[in-house]
Amino acid sequence: MRKTMFWCSLITAALCGSACKQDPSEKASDQVRKSVEEVREQRNDLREEQKDVAKEQKDVAKEQRDLAKAEGTLAQARVNYVTTMRERLAAIDAKIAKLEARADAKSKDAAITMRARRNELATRLDSAEKRADAEWEQFRSDLDDTFKKVEKDVKDAID
Repeated sequence: MRKTMFWCSLITAALCGSACKQDPSEKASDQVRKSVEEVREQRNDLREEQKDVAKEQKDVAKEQRDLAKAEGTLAQARVNYVTTMRERLAAIDAKIAKLEARADAKSKDAAITMRARRNELATRLDSAEKRADAEWEQFRSDLDDTFKKVEKDVKDAID
């Protein structure tokens, strides 16, 4: 729009300044020539802008593909993590079963305590898939720490 205004002003000034020296057909010819030049420039500008837009659209499409791939990788990593944690829960269950099999009251009490802690871990693990990406790392870290403590306590209770 600014270029158009500039060219119109320039054409008007040229026409007015040379009005006395040219006959009407020369004036009209100059005006047509300048208008044709302006149209060419506007077309070139439009082509350049369209090229830029097309390039940006390609970049956006590529970024969207990259994001979708990364989200898929993250989802698979979460599934793998939950599967691994469930295997660790199964190992804890086996150790708690050993404690429950013992005849002494101390082992039975320890088994009850460990079973409650194990159930809390299982509940937290069940909520893993609902966690937002922003809080995932903190959640995973806390869960890992809790698992290590429970596994250590169960091992100590058995020994």
